[in-house]
Amino acid sequence: MKPVACADEQSKLKGITRQALLCLGALILVAALLVGGFRAYWWRYEHARAVWKTSALQRLAGLTATNEDIRRELGELKASPREVDYQRWTGDQVVLMTNGEYIIYAFWHGANSGFVDHLFLGHCSDGRWLYSTYHFCNHMAGADADPPGSLREFAATYSAREFDGKSDVCLKHTWPPRK
Repeated sequence: MKPVACADEQSKLKGITRQALLCLGALILVAALLVGGFRAYWWRYEHARAVWKTSALQRLAGLTATNEDIRRELGELKASPREVDYQRWTGDQVVLMTNGEYIIYAFWHGANSGFVDHLFLGHCSDGRWLYSTYHFCNHMAGADADPPGSLREFAATYSAREFDGKSDVCLKHTWPPRK
């Protein structure tokens, strides 16, 4: 009789093992679907951001202070009253430092998902290019009321990094600092 009992126990173990394997397989499938969905979501937005970067850099490369819209916006920012508590230093295409330096910029507002960074691209008055993933909000609304004194101060305050104005290095993360 003992051999029959052993066969019975082995049969029960095989049944439990099959159930455990089915549950494990279902968990792995769900995990794979979640990871795949997350990666597809992230890729979609990163791809759109990269495509935007290419067209934004081409547009920015053609803009200077001699462009009518840029000249007008710079004039408006320079005419902003300096005696008030709040001084306007950001426009739709230009940010103006207190020392007269400026950045002609474009901005990608990310998905606010925590995964896809925002992207600030700027062509500086001294010829350098800067990028940042600082969360400025739309039209630089998240920038502090106090204008930076210089391009160097802007870069330090808003986690901006220099790049060549062409490469994909500008798609890298700069803010918030990752641990």
